Amino acid sequence: MSVEAMPPEATPAPTRGGSLRGAGPRRNSDFLRAAGFVDASAAEPGAMRPGALRGSARGRDLDSLAHTLFLRIYPVIAVVVLVTQIGIAWVNYRDQLHLYTQRAELMAALTAKAIARPAWSASPEIYRRQVEALTLDPAFRSATLRDAAGAVVLSLGDARRGRSFERITAQADLSSGQDGPALGRLTLSISAEDLRGNAEKQAVMAVVTSLILMLAFVLTLHANVRRHVLAPLKRLLLAMREVEHKRWVPVELDRAFRASNEIDVISQAFNRMVDGLRSGDEAKQLLQQLEQAHQKLEDANRLVMESIGYARRIQSSVLPDRAALDGSGLEVAVLWEPLHLVGGDYFWLESIDGLGILVVADCTGHGVPGAFLTLIVATALDRLLHERGLRDPAAILDALDGMVRAQLRQDGRGSESDDGLDCGICVWDPSRSEIRFAGAGTALTTIDGAAVTRIRGAKRGLGYPQRPGERFSVDETTLRITPGMTLYLMTDGITDQMGAARPGRRLLGHRGVTDILASHQRAPLAEQVARLDAALGAYREGEPRRDDMTLVAFRPKSGDMPRAA
Repeated sequence: MSVEAMPPEATPAPTRGGSLRGAGPRRNSDFLRAAGFVDASAAEPGAMRPGALRGSARGRDLDSLAHTLFLRIYPVIAVVVLVTQIGIAWVNYRDQLHLYTQRAELMAALTAKAIARPAWSASPEIYRRQVEALTLDPAFRSATLRDAAGAVVLSLGDARRGRSFERITAQADLSSGQDGPALGRLTLSISAEDLRGNAEKQAVMAVVTSLILMLAFVLTLHANVRRHVLAPLKRLLLAMREVEHKRWVPVELDRAFRASNEIDVISQAFNRMVDGLRSGDEAKQLLQQLEQAHQKLEDANRLVMESIGYARRIQSSVLPDRAALDGSGLEVAVLWEPLHLVGGDYFWLESIDGLGILVVADCTGHGVPGAFLTLIVATALDRLLHERGLRDPAAILDALDGMVRAQLRQDGRGSESDDGLDCGICVWDPSRSEIRFAGAGTALTTIDGAAVTRIRGAKRGLGYPQRPGERFSVDETTLRITPGMTLYLMTDGITDQMGAARPGRRLLGHRGVTDILASHQRAPLAEQVARLDAALGAYREGEPRRDDMTLVAFRPKSGDMPRAA
């Protein structure tokens, strides 16, 4: 079926409609543009843009389509029906005319046979009754009886009455035998007016019947086209208009005629396309949201990392100089590696009043929370050493415990904090070659040749909330330092190294660390610390670290102390 519809602004011209099925992209776009579905000003054929569907909701183009179908189909049907009825009428007329002719010939032949006698023309009145019997036929018009010479012997009726095409004439020879000469001729003429009247009535009935058939066919066609063609197309156009504005509305299919014609198949394909577009649009929106969220996360992460980077600069500036004890007669090496950019481990090195102060603290947590606690510890140590002039390790730990709990409001004033630190303090007296040590949750390790000693401090850390009546107490240990003895203050991040390839994923532990240190005890302390750091990384074998790492190694300087190769 070919369909075409001219846009409202164009002058209709008789053109052949392009077939909907099998048309290429260019012909489809021309059809949509001609039907008014696509804006004629579109830059590319078939390109649909917002606002391209015009007036489809009101069905003006579909009404034009119905009008075009009517104009194209109705004349064809009318011509076919009229030609068919006229053909039927003509056949009936010819059959009746043939019957009339046969009747006239039969009547003439029978009458001539009855008259044919030798010397009949001598007394023709004898045969008048036979000729007059022909007048009994309602269609009779005239009869003429001629002798062998052609002279009129008897004549009845008027041969000239009526029009020539309304008369049927038949002739029969009068013969005495089968092979004998003709004795005369009878000419009979009958009227065909009734035949013509019947033909006219059949023609009128054919026209009326044709009109009735065409009207019934057109009404039926119109109703079915509107229901099964125009209505689905209108639903399809409405859905296209919604999809054009990214409202993913499917086409409602007629349940009684679902998938029964090309329009329903196209509608189902359109619904599948809408589902795909909806999924693609939702995925695109989700991707955009994810990209926006990712960008926000990147921006937030950048700000956080910038802030943490600046916090590292602040924490590093609070840490003491590694060479702070160079004038105290101690060789010192430090390993300080936060788990993140900042950490909860802290160390203090200071030479004051002829004494060397060495402190290692492991605050609760790591990262930014732990770094905050290190600032509290640094401030408290500065006050204790410079404002209050404390030099005794146990006294310093006791005072530090009270100041940290006071700063965190863990002294019974309803604080939600439950934080604190492990701390070890060594005071070096070069005049006596002795070390005084006190620890809270932190031990002092000494290596002297093959002898490894671990001096444990108090089990309880500093700053944590106390039960009513509980008081912090710690013992102090004094060590006589001998040449070659090396001392270590370390946090548990050094010993808590998980070996990835070790059976059962065992921790390295304190013994593993001291074994590594003992194997390099004759090396300079800076080299010892570097080899320890490398050995810890090799032990983990890619396993991530679990905590901040801090180690302070120190020993008395000795000019004749051998160095490892």
